[in-house]
Amino acid sequence: MSSIIKESLKTSGVNYIGIVLGALFTLYLTPKYFPTEINGLYRLLLEYSAIAAVYFHFGMPSIINKYYHRVNQEGADNRGFDFFVFVCPLIVIALFATFLYFFKSKFVNLIGSDKDSQMISNYIFFLVPLILCNVYFFIFEGYSAMLGNITVINFFKNIILKIFNIASVVLYFYTRNFTFVMILVTTGYLISVIFVYLYVLKLKEFVIDLKPSLEFLRKNGLFRDFIQFLLFLSMSNLSFFLLSKVDVFFVGKFTDLSNLAYYTTATYFVTLLLVPYSAVLNISFPKIAKSYVDGRIEELKGLITNNSMYGLVLAAYIFVIIWSNLDAIYAIIPNGELYKAGKYIFLILSLGKLVDISIGSLGQLITISKWYMLTLYSSIVMSVVSIFLGYFLTSNFGIIGASSSISICICLSVMFQLFVAKYKIGVHPFSNRIIILILLVPGIIFGCMIIDKFINNMVISSAVKVTTSTILYFYIIYKYRVSEDVSYIMEKGYNVLLRK
Repeated sequence: MSSIIKESLKTSGVNYIGIVLGALFTLYLTPKYFPTEINGLYRLLLEYSAIAAVYFHFGMPSIINKYYHRVNQEGADNRGFDFFVFVCPLIVIALFATFLYFFKSKFVNLIGSDKDSQMISNYIFFLVPLILCNVYFFIFEGYSAMLGNITVINFFKNIILKIFNIASVVLYFYTRNFTFVMILVTTGYLISVIFVYLYVLKLKEFVIDLKPSLEFLRKNGLFRDFIQFLLFLSMSNLSFFLLSKVDVFFVGKFTDLSNLAYYTTATYFVTLLLVPYSAVLNISFPKIAKSYVDGRIEELKGLITNNSMYGLVLAAYIFVIIWSNLDAIYAIIPNGELYKAGKYIFLILSLGKLVDISIGSLGQLITISKWYMLTLYSSIVMSVVSIFLGYFLTSNFGIIGASSSISICICLSVMFQLFVAKYKIGVHPFSNRIIILILLVPGIIFGCMIIDKFINNMVISSAVKVTTSTILYFYIIYKYRVSEDVSYIMEKGYNVLLRK
């Protein structure tokens, strides 16, 4: 088994523990103890802090990916690199905090509906520390990935923060004071990011040079390339926000906080598809980047294809299990009859995410190639499309329109990335065995629908569907070797069971 898959399994294990905690928080505690408008406000603050962090980190994770090895190799000068990566985002966040202080009412009116504006205004300043923490989580994750270990980072992001989220609901139950909730959550973020910093400091052998300097650019002859790449990242991060999260913006603007709660609960299910994919993506990218820089195209093709199929096979399985049991899930969620409004949001967003997952690391590969400016041009075009499409569909069709607009834009973006990768770089992520997966997923879903017709008991029906779907799905995946990495993991697991 490759080191990529080994590390991804450890990371996925941490992530799945976080999923259990997240499910408790998202599917039971918040629907039961938060009024829908409070739940929507809570999600708005957390979602917007995560969204803003993607832009306010100023592309530092990508800069780490592209330049870390170049400035730390033998004979290179790395003075000022850590300073630039750590300090520049602080300047951007400080500018945002100043803007928020002087133009709070205009900002609140921009992101929320008229009836929710006062409630949002009371808590909007919590965005600043939450954005700060999210930005440095991204940066520390970039360092950890380059140094070969992201498990600890994921432990804090996916377990410790979830524990603070759960504690915040308990606090609200006893106090009915949402200010206390946000203070507790913000404290949890700050504590976590401090511990993560100490861990990165240990990985870097307690050497983080924060002395102001740009010698890493001047001495290594990177100045022009670095500035071009930084400008590219600034625009591409804005485009990323518009392409990936503009739906949340429009839902908050054109509907209300209750609908935002239904929408973000549905998107929680979609995030489950990304767990194995994200783990492989973060861990494998340094190796993919090195293969590309060294010109080892055949090795690069293998990494791209293996990562793509590994992530897609596992994501498609998670989709099948959730979709075939979604009615049962909503039936056991407190106030599930309200939150069930998000059922088809999950379907629409999942289809877009599966298309995105199918290309694996192509987007990251293009970003570090000489063709990276093409993605900027396409992102600008797609951003304009996403704004107009999101505005039209959300204002006319509500949360269904918002989810449709984002999935359409994702599919168009994927088509462009496939074109660039195939005809400019000479790689693509697909093998012929993807056809098996395309036929397998709807076939199993159809079979689950038949089971529902014959078994009326919800619990028994779900148990039968999960069991039969899992056995049939992974039998076919293994028999036809749809993913070599998944098949290898199954063999190792089977051998371990035999030894017991």
